[in-house]
Amino acid sequence: MQGSEQVRISVIIPVLDAEAYIAQTLRSALNQTTPPDEIIVVDNGSRDASAAIARGFGGIVRTTEAPEGGAASARNAGAALATGDALMFLDADDLLGATAIEELSAALGERPGAVACCPWMRYELIDGCWLASPASCAPRRRHHDDLAAWLVGWYHPPCAVLWSRSAFDASGGWDPQGSVNDDGDLMMRAFASGIPLVRTSGGTSYYRRLPGDAVSLSGRRRTRAGLEARLRVLDRLVERLTQAGRIARYRAPLAEAYADILQDCGGEVQDLADRARTAVRLHGGFSRLRRAFRTIGHASARRLPGGGMLAPVASPRPAPDRAEIDEGNPLVSVVVPTYNRADLLKRAVDSVLSQSYENFELLVVDDGSTDDTAALVAGLDDPRLRYLRQPRNMGVAAARNRGMREARGSLVAFLDSDDLWAPEKLKRQVELIRRRPSKVGLFYTGLTVLDDEDRSTDWIPTARGDVWRAMLHDNVVHYGTSSTIIRREVIETIGYFDEKLPANEDYDYWTRLARFFEIDFVPAPLMTYNAKTAGEADERRSRNFIANMTARKMYVQRHGDDALRAGVRHLSFLNSARRHLESPDGSAREARWLLAKALRDRPTEPRLYIWLAFAMLPRNPRSRLAPGLKALRPLLPRRLWFGAGNAA
Repeated sequence: MQGSEQVRISVIIPVLDAEAYIAQTLRSALNQTTPPDEIIVVDNGSRDASAAIARGFGGIVRTTEAPEGGAASARNAGAALATGDALMFLDADDLLGATAIEELSAALGERPGAVACCPWMRYELIDGCWLASPASCAPRRRHHDDLAAWLVGWYHPPCAVLWSRSAFDASGGWDPQGSVNDDGDLMMRAFASGIPLVRTSGGTSYYRRLPGDAVSLSGRRRTRAGLEARLRVLDRLVERLTQAGRIARYRAPLAEAYADILQDCGGEVQDLADRARTAVRLHGGFSRLRRAFRTIGHASARRLPGGGMLAPVASPRPAPDRAEIDEGNPLVSVVVPTYNRADLLKRAVDSVLSQSYENFELLVVDDGSTDDTAALVAGLDDPRLRYLRQPRNMGVAAARNRGMREARGSLVAFLDSDDLWAPEKLKRQVELIRRRPSKVGLFYTGLTVLDDEDRSTDWIPTARGDVWRAMLHDNVVHYGTSSTIIRREVIETIGYFDEKLPANEDYDYWTRLARFFEIDFVPAPLMTYNAKTAGEADERRSRNFIANMTARKMYVQRHGDDALRAGVRHLSFLNSARRHLESPDGSAREARWLLAKALRDRPTEPRLYIWLAFAMLPRNPRSRLAPGLKALRPLLPRRLWFGAGNAA
């Protein structure tokens, strides 16, 4: 790490008509734990507001123009202006995890003159939610070095790569004629020149796939221009390797790469097919060609990210009439979803309208109520209140999303219709927001939990800062959805609540938020959480439990790989098992299965064996012990129940 402190980093971003994403990309670079020394945005001839948005950032962000020659020329222009010892070429719609540059620069500090790469994931818009998915390249084969792996489909996109200046110069820079494979061309030229690749285990970059992008990428690869560019890259690489006396080592992967091109050639490009066929014969003969086709057949789905299956969902954009951000007195949009709660809604609305901070709008989203909700809201006379009605009951996630899409404020707050705010809640949160940088995306408060007997218990939060690892196994915001405020930039970056989840949609949303943003809190109980269940039928409680556990399974399916890499997936399984064991609607059999999964991940964790022994007890003794354990749990440190991985 000592060497990495001396690395001066330049981030170069070519931009062409990317006004929907350029601000998000810039924020992700500026919010790094090790920020770059300069960011150079190269406008490649945009006809929208991309360049103006970039210029508005100021500070270390510089904007220049290179309207001719495409993205490769723009990257070269940015590199010529850069003063850094290390260069990152970030596309205008990609994102960096908070520690990506720190990890990459540390790797270069230990290996000067190399190229560093970090783990990467796809970032895809699915049903209004921006979701991270595993890297879409072919898996790396055990016997391949970096160049051979790159030739047959394993790769890292530019957003996951940090170049030492000397490595970039030795590679010859970006080739404006590289077309669809310009990044692969650059990397393989570097490898052919003997430049080493160092891989980090930490830090993550996110390569955004826009709806339809996989299809267009596939189409460009198969056009005559695309095929010619791919052949040109390989032919030049063969020439370099031959001159260096290294060609023999790479004949097998070269044959496979040429065979890949041959497979993509149709009848109208017979001359290119002949060139590719000749190259396959030169580097491996037809027996290798047949093996290569079999390999390509298995890997092709991985090479085309998304498989063209993304739904054409519109990008989340700010409302056209959104208020300008006023750092001194920002407009807060308060979203209150409600369904058949006319008896409770009035109190919730009154708690908003009586706030000491007055620059807000209140959006009551009626999720298809059949009671007197509409008449109740119509009788409230306040110009800050707007009533939005859903066409039918669609669930709380859809109702919140409707409010978020209609919101005009630079800040968005949430309040459930059976909860209440203290009068100074917004005021104290806005004061905190003014003091905190843009990398803090969520702000919440303490709360008072009100039970069936009207007994109140205060809960004071402790989790702040980077809570990504903790959030992967426990919702550190706790009951606090009604206490939260998020910045508008959060919605632009991660999209909306997932309407497919039967429960816990807020937990999933906070986890997606924590991937890119920090959180902070006001340490005072400024919201009352209604935990009353009196009057609810046992059947409804049972349905709620089943929905909750179903949602937790879906959560692990979505975030489990991240949790495993972070070393906390066993705690997620433990958390779910504990819920089964403490609930009258839970299943001891399911709890034992979850604990077995946890032990598979962490067989040396003593706590898991204690819980497994409890799960093995007969139902009656377990039922007698469970209430005591549940009552004891809040009195003991959370790590005794969930492990040291929890930051809450």
